[in-house]
Amino acid sequence: MNERKLKLILGSLLHDLGKIIFKGSENHSLSGYSFLKNEGKITDTDILNQVLYHHSNMLKDAPICTSSNAYITYIANSIAAGVDEEDKSFSFDREIPLQSIFNILNGNQQKYVYKQETLLNTGAINYPAERVKLTPAFYESIENNIKQSLIDIEIKEEYINYLLEVLEANLSFVPLSTHRELSDISLYDHLKMTAALATCINDYLQEKEINDYRSVLYDSKKFYDEKVFILYSMDISGIQDFIYTISSKGALKSLRSRSFYLEIMLEHLIDELICSIGVSRANIIYSGGGHAYILLPNTQLTKEKIIWFENSIKKWFMEVFKISLYVAGGYSICSANDLRNQPAGSYKNIFKKISQDISRKKLHRYSAEEILYFNSSSISGERECSVCKRTDMLTEDNKCKICESLERMSTAIINNKLFSILSKPHNNSLPLPINKYLASYKGEGWENIKNDNLIRCYGKNEPSTEFHAATKLWVGSYNNGYSFEDLANSSKGIKRLGVLRADVDNLGQAFVSGFENEISGDKYVTLSRTATLSKKLSMFFKLHINNILENGQYYLLGNKKGKRNATIVYSGGDDLFIVGSWDDILCFAIDLYKSFKKYSQNTMTISAGIGIYPNGYPVSTMAKEVGQLEEKSKSMENKNSITLFSEENCYSWDCLIDNVLGEKFQMIREFFDNSHERGKTFLYNILQLLRNKEEKINLARYAYLLARLEPDEKAEAAQKELYKKFSKQMYLWMQQDEDCRQLITAIYIYGFLSRKEGEERGEQWTN
Repeated sequence: MNERKLKLILGSLLHDLGKIIFKGSENHSLSGYSFLKNEGKITDTDILNQVLYHHSNMLKDAPICTSSNAYITYIANSIAAGVDEEDKSFSFDREIPLQSIFNILNGNQQKYVYKQETLLNTGAINYPAERVKLTPAFYESIENNIKQSLIDIEIKEEYINYLLEVLEANLSFVPLSTHRELSDISLYDHLKMTAALATCINDYLQEKEINDYRSVLYDSKKFYDEKVFILYSMDISGIQDFIYTISSKGALKSLRSRSFYLEIMLEHLIDELICSIGVSRANIIYSGGGHAYILLPNTQLTKEKIIWFENSIKKWFMEVFKISLYVAGGYSICSANDLRNQPAGSYKNIFKKISQDISRKKLHRYSAEEILYFNSSSISGERECSVCKRTDMLTEDNKCKICESLERMSTAIINNKLFSILSKPHNNSLPLPINKYLASYKGEGWENIKNDNLIRCYGKNEPSTEFHAATKLWVGSYNNGYSFEDLANSSKGIKRLGVLRADVDNLGQAFVSGFENEISGDKYVTLSRTATLSKKLSMFFKLHINNILENGQYYLLGNKKGKRNATIVYSGGDDLFIVGSWDDILCFAIDLYKSFKKYSQNTMTISAGIGIYPNGYPVSTMAKEVGQLEEKSKSMENKNSITLFSEENCYSWDCLIDNVLGEKFQMIREFFDNSHERGKTFLYNILQLLRNKEEKINLARYAYLLARLEPDEKAEAAQKELYKKFSKQMYLWMQQDEDCRQLITAIYIYGFLSRKEGEERGEQWTN
């Protein structure tokens, strides 16, 4: 990336900073220019001109050359903001907070806003609310934070990643605009999108050898229809099989290391592609869950690099993982107006074309020549990897090289914060596509790799204070258990492991058409909103998920609050896989539902499945069975459901919380917790009668069992009254099919909670 392009990216990332400085005496273009020049000590004229002249009224008579980057930043800003060339430089009101992106999603018409906060303190979740308390010192604090980051500004690619991180931390809850009907795009998201668009426009014009930017870009609506951009997407197949096909020994550590390995691999693939094309991480629209969307310039170089990239990674995956992992890519060529959905429907067509591309490649993954390669590969039938069962690349310890390296690095992957991509193997490094290697360091070993072997670095949930080149990645990394055995033994009642899988419902539809509504039509269907929505979801499932687990709210017993006995195996852009003590997993699922409902203003839903297993149960079987429970939830008419233990126990979230747990479980618990011990031995017999209530004789048997639970004459009045209430409800619930089904589930849960390992009939509760 040459110096001119680096200045373009830096200038476009800084162009609207005047909005946080603006105090009413001058427009924000002048405020930003003065701040960067006087406080930020920036002397580069090219960068300063992009800030000063990014609006048409300032650019009209600007004393700059026709090839100035200011013209590119000007039109990129207009496209990103969704305005035309005639817009003026508006004022900025610091007392107006950022509106929520969920206000207009899926037919919503709320007017919720966010508190004025930064991401520097990643503790509490900033939920949208009807009203928020303004923070007078908010803008002063972020002004100071950004000023400090500009002191060591460098015209280098590494500094771009650092600046993106600083802007994200400080400007994610600052509105782009305060004068519009809808101000739901943050200043950070706008700056990032402007930089992405500017880079693409620059490369497009350079390939066409256009240097007179003024004549092409200024006051020209024609340019909005030119096919300047490529929206590229990639999708990794085989993730679940790779993560879950492991042995039981050290399973928890192995699961987490495999999951993180794939997460880093996706980021590495993205970086390899964008570096080869010459764009920055500002061009990443979305990444997570094995998927990515990247905005690229529509140039011949881009198309050639995409072909090179896809062929290179395909060859690498064939050699290293055979057919177990596969990456499919697809793209759509589009204009600025397409990205703004003009004409109507053009935005949907972008994603439709990409989806068709990827689907076609998945259906026809390998050529005849490649299939012959697989068939001719030597396969040893004598030994197989003790972890993943592959029969090649085996070491003397009967493990393949990948599994052995993952095992050696597993502790570092879980505990370390800094990860480097190297051009050569180093100690226990893991292989990555395009002949690169992943290594991990606690910090003290950092000096040893500051050499030509280092390609790039990633910091997990926090930046490297030693090196600006480290790109911070949000990662769901909560861990409160060393093994499946530890987690199972921390359970209340029966010692069992709980496994949760959950996924956002109808996510693709929300991205493509979620911002359409009857009032505004498709006016707000734009790439900027898609990018903002994807970021919000990534933050929830990669960052906020840690907070939800750290601060448990819902508990089956009492009002206890605290850390969950659970560990995140995987938490991507919209789905998750978490293991823990069975009771904490059940209660966390309810926390997750409530938190996501509040976070998305009830515009999006989530479906889940929970299984309960003894320690030592095969991991792949657990993953498969809980996946089936999750699919059962998604098969419900409105989705938004959870399935517990077996497909018979599928409920809407509210039904589980209010009816199963809030009503029936609490009634059972209230009675049996205050009853003599003999009463608990009756619960299993009651369960059997409920399961077979179709037999008429069982109604009489059921009534008889309830009668036997009646307290004797010496019992206190309160206990007698409790029995009267309990027996009446239990009898009524048995006669209604839905109530009976809910009651059975509630008895299961109470049974798990009250049973201890080895007790009589203890095993039957888990059958």
